[in-house]
Amino acid sequence: MLRTLLVLGRYLLVIPVIGSLLLTVGVVLMGAGVIVERAWNVLQNGEFSLKAAKMMSLTVVQTIDFFLVGALGYITAVGIYNLFITSDEEQLLKRIRIEKLKDLEDKIIGVVVAALAVSFLGQVSDATKMEDILYAGIGISLMIAALCLFMYFAGRSEK
Repeated sequence: MLRTLLVLGRYLLVIPVIGSLLLTVGVVLMGAGVIVERAWNVLQNGEFSLKAAKMMSLTVVQTIDFFLVGALGYITAVGIYNLFITSDEEQLLKRIRIEKLKDLEDKIIGVVVAALAVSFLGQVSDATKMEDILYAGIGISLMIAALCLFMYFAGRSEK
């Protein structure tokens, strides 16, 4: 009976799969909306100065962060589905091959590192003091180093 309950319990993970997909849709639509709204403002005001170009570039860089979070939500949804819900030997999506928890961790960490890099670029363009850039760079570097160490030691423990 417990075995049957555990087997059926995996279907509870449909909730985070659906939640992750909704997150993906919401974040991607929000990012696209930000770009459309900013472009509309530029066209409406007829502002084609160097300052406007810099603001548009900053908006695009910050919006890429939205898209990376959307990709993270999608990868998470596919990963949870493939790991716990699907009973097929064949993967649902062959482009995102996830067979073990380590595969999912690696993909998520890769997206997080990319999001941290984009976040740093946004902070660099907003910073007024060099110390702010230095502190942000140190903090993000430490996070990336910690994630790399995690991946390294997690990979060694599997072997």
